Amino acid sequence: MAECGKIIEKMNELAPESLAFGWDNVGLMVGDRKKEIKKILFALDCYEEVIDEAIQHNADMIVTHHPFIFGKIKNLDYDLPLTKKIVKAIKNDIAVYSAHTNLDIAKGGTNSVLFERLSLQREEPFAISEGSEIGKVGFLKEEVTFKDFIDFVKKELKAEYVTVNGEMNKKIYKIALCTGSGGEFISEAINKGCDCYITGDIKYHDAQKAFENGLCLIDATHYLTEVIVLDCLCEYIRKSFSDVECVISRFNGQTLHIM
Repeated sequence: MAECGKIIEKMNELAPESLAFGWDNVGLMVGDRKKEIKKILFALDCYEEVIDEAIQHNADMIVTHHPFIFGKIKNLDYDLPLTKKIVKAIKNDIAVYSAHTNLDIAKGGTNSVLFERLSLQREEPFAISEGSEIGKVGFLKEEVTFKDFIDFVKKELKAEYVTVNGEMNKKIYKIALCTGSGGEFISEAINKGCDCYITGDIKYHDAQKAFENGLCLIDATHYLTEVIVLDCLCEYIRKSFSDVECVISRFNGQTLHIM
């Protein structure tokens, strides 16, 4: 067992809360820092189904990437989805902790994990947001066609489908990436002379801009570019607290599907 506060301290060593953007909400959302933690459930989002899963498997704490509580809370109406989750977590004495943009920025965070998963080399900075570097630029071992690179990305992210934009026979070597939603950084990828940019939540006109400037795009979805960090978080805490059981949620919270 370990105190909740000690686990939070360890999370801060990896992704300091001070790195989070000003608009973000990170840290302990619900819970007692002095609570003894025996089991942690890791999830991308804290859906009610994730809390139910924690209850079913006797988890004392949930660690998420996306904030459990985001924005102002004006009331605690029990009919509201957020209130239901807050009440359920409190009633079942489950602590909820979230590391969001601080985990995106941190070395070893979401962008680092995606960079390594795609076997990129020679890491370079990508974009600046709120004074912090976000995303990464890297290089493949050798040139490949865009079509072959798409197949590789799908395999590494276990994606049945991805949305792409660009010439299939174009040679790909220099790659930009930004996990989650990074359409706003397409100009940076173009200006840095990248052949391909991987992110999620790309808008139509952003894709049009990329196409006109010869930049290939892979929208690998917000979910798939970030969910891969959970394995790393789980292993990180497991190594630090050998007597704390760490498991990954089996609930797939994707709400958009290609049918």
